[in-house]
Amino acid sequence: MAKGMRERMAAEAAAWRHEGLIDDALAQALAARYAPMPGVGRMLLRALALLALFLLASSLLSAIGLLLQGASPVLAGLMVVALGVACWYPGARMASDAAQRHGFTGGVLLTFGLVAVYGGMSLLYLAGGGREYSHIFPWLMLLTAAGAFATAYRFGLRWPLFLALLLVFHAVGSRHGYLGHGGYFLEIQDQRSMALVALAACVFGVWHELVGETGRLRRQVGFGHLYIIFGLLYFNLSLWILSLHYAALAWVLVFTAAGIGQIVAGAWLKDARFTGFGIVFLAIDLYTRLFEQFWDRLSMGLFLLVAGLIGIGLGIVFERRGTRASA
Repeated sequence: MAKGMRERMAAEAAAWRHEGLIDDALAQALAARYAPMPGVGRMLLRALALLALFLLASSLLSAIGLLLQGASPVLAGLMVVALGVACWYPGARMASDAAQRHGFTGGVLLTFGLVAVYGGMSLLYLAGGGREYSHIFPWLMLLTAAGAFATAYRFGLRWPLFLALLLVFHAVGSRHGYLGHGGYFLEIQDQRSMALVALAACVFGVWHELVGETGRLRRQVGFGHLYIIFGLLYFNLSLWILSLHYAALAWVLVFTAAGIGQIVAGAWLKDARFTGFGIVFLAIDLYTRLFEQFWDRLSMGLFLLVAGLIGIGLGIVFERRGTRASA
């Protein structure tokens, strides 16, 4: 939790106790929950906890390797899965503790458990004679994501939901990596399918916030935000890649209409997330079209001059409209 929000909640709890709205027991519980934490000391403790857990995990995996020398790889895979499950559940319990005494440690254990279970399942597949790992790893990601989803909703934790959504979108077909020399690549295997999945995630996130989190899913407040952010990000990226690779006027118009539609939806819902994504990707769309049409036809200096003048003109128009609206 951010420092400002922690201080605000602590002040609110003290005010409630002073006004007699809550009793001493609840006031003490809230004070312990939202007590300010020293910045440097807290960061040092987190770093030490992360190092300790990393060394512990490394030692356990090394011990498993030593014990299973000459044994079946299937048994090694089972041991790694068992180790992951053994860290998974206690980590979730610690991370969901109401007093947040070991929240960071619990999150690290939970993450290690998810990674270990995925690694163990991969080892079992390869040890069983599997040769088509490129075809099976998306299903292993989906199985791990299912466990992360269950953990998130069972314990009301947003971090495993974040990991679950990341695994789902990568299983659907998004890949990225480092090429060297400061270069990266982003690839989506099927942009059309990814756009539909991302749009469905975004719509579900809106329902989750407006309906679910005001009803039976009160413990899962904030989950809808993650669905919306992931959905908007992958939806816009998919349309952008489609407009780049296929260079068809239809996809350019779809990408442009999607950006404008998000701005309209954000204004209607009074939601800055839709407005922000719409503005950013509409700007990317305009820049991309400008680059495609004029980069090879104009000199670099003239191209940058034209782009700068367009930016200045749009800035003046927006400033004037914003001033009139404020007045």
